[in-house]
Amino acid sequence: MQTVHCATPPNSLFSNLELRRKETEVKMYSLQERKGHVYQEVSEPQDDDYLYCENCQNFFIDSCDVHGPSTFVKDSAVDKGHPNHAALTLPPGLRIRPSGIPEAGLGVWNEASFLPVGLHFGPYEGQITEDDEGNSGCSWQITKERNCYMYGNGKDESWANWMRYVNCAPDDEEQNLVAFQYRRQIFYRTCWVIRPDCELLVWYGDKYGHKL
Repeated sequence: MQTVHCATPPNSLFSNLELRRKETEVKMYSLQERKGHVYQEVSEPQDDDYLYCENCQNFFIDSCDVHGPSTFVKDSAVDKGHPNHAALTLPPGLRIRPSGIPEAGLGVWNEASFLPVGLHFGPYEGQITEDDEGNSGCSWQITKERNCYMYGNGKDESWANWMRYVNCAPDDEEQNLVAFQYRRQIFYRTCWVIRPDCELLVWYGDKYGHKL
């Protein structure tokens, strides 16, 4: 099967390894309901206040000195508890439909204009718990402080948002989103230009991604 690349590289390439080394530690249980794998970005909890500029390839607090503040895409407003809350929170221009990854179920696709590098989606929504018991394949482990965590479980569609449907890329070359923790919440950031009619895909790091 021919691979179709839906992401366009930014003006300057960055080191995935270096980025993952610096990003705040986050862990995730596979969005595709696979068990036994944990995905992580490794760094220190104090990095929780930093954002990353894809163009400058530098971390900053609040606003990049060159490119200004980051752009955060808001979810569509829906009351919590609505049975289709997750799907209805989808921002304009995105659509939930079958994933292009075999046996991955549903995925999120761009059906509008080109999505530029550096867009921020989130935060990831779900029910917050203090332990990982009973967490599903749609759960994030969030660092509160060193060796202290909480969990955002997106299994319940009446509490989760659309980000629960974003799948893991088959490999880091096909990713177009980076997952990271910011102020005790999980966000996704575009690391490539995403063309229309392409699926949004996150990569969780070399150590765990190859196990998918």
